[in-house]
Amino acid sequence: MTGANIVIRDATASDAEPIAVLLGELGYLAEPASIPPRLEQLRSSGRAIALVAERGQAVVGVVAAHAYSSLHVDRYIGWLTTLVVNTKERRQGIGRRLVQAAEEWVREMGCIRVSVSTRSDRIEAHEFYDGLGYRHTGMRYTKPLGDT
Repeated sequence: MTGANIVIRDATASDAEPIAVLLGELGYLAEPASIPPRLEQLRSSGRAIALVAERGQAVVGVVAAHAYSSLHVDRYIGWLTTLVVNTKERRQGIGRRLVQAAEEWVREMGCIRVSVSTRSDRIEAHEFYDGLGYRHTGMRYTKPLGDT
């Protein structure tokens, strides 16, 4: 069943529990109670969106995207900051649909490009993004700042 009966919609506070479970699949442990304030923070920024993929009454995927300003270009740059599809639902086109919806939003925001980062050990994710036309163009370094 490739992506059949999938609805892509804005994430809401009522999606907190399944979003927390999905984030856990990526190794980002989150209490469901922490999700609604995060969604509100994204929404209120005016430069971010969170979407879910729903099959029937079940949330099976989530994506978040941001449009940000930079000193080196005149227009916004889009960034996919979260993408996860339930392990049992993968390889059915759901991730592709979520990315396409996020890309449509960053285009509407006037972004000149969209980027994504993924951990170096997530080979399947690299192949997925390659298949969507994304190209490996650099490296990301991360430094924790205090208790995060």
